[in-house]
Amino acid sequence: MKQYEIEIKLFVKNLKQLIQDLKTLGFQKEVLKREEDVYFYSRHYDIKKRDEALRIRKSTNLMTNQIKTQLNFKGPKLDKISMSRKELEIEIENASIMEEILQNLDFEKAASVCKTRQYMRRNDITACIDQVENLGNFLELEILAESKDQKEKSLKRIEGILENLGYSMEDTTQKSYLSMLMNQEK
Repeated sequence: MKQYEIEIKLFVKNLKQLIQDLKTLGFQKEVLKREEDVYFYSRHYDIKKRDEALRIRKSTNLMTNQIKTQLNFKGPKLDKISMSRKELEIEIENASIMEEILQNLDFEKAASVCKTRQYMRRNDITACIDQVENLGNFLELEILAESKDQKEKSLKRIEGILENLGYSMEDTTQKSYLSMLMNQEK
């Protein structure tokens, strides 16, 4: 069971060029999804202060219209440069009932993030090209790992891909889409 998501994120100016460059590097298109994330917070448990996230994600496969819903927990970031963190997720049958359970435990909806996500893959590396409503276009590169000991090696591999795409680790951000959207509202 892979629990650690070794990940970087960066803003992309030219989406078509990025997709072409990823194909040149051997990435192949997989599924195209519409993802709607609802994030939760609690007055009794400061998720933001702990640098954690709790969300319900509804994913719609835009090729088959199949819908999948998950409850996700993301732990604190593991370093000061990447989005790497422990992630736990479980498929749930009914998002409304899960929301009600969370609300009965004093969790409230914080905000929502909606995006269209093109998944591309090369071996164990996933490239997610995200078109995030009200934010723009982003690339996430991630490797799933069984332990955080694999983080440095995985980040080096990701850094090599970034360089081949004409980017560097300095171009990446540690801000979540949720944080970016909430900062826009202020």
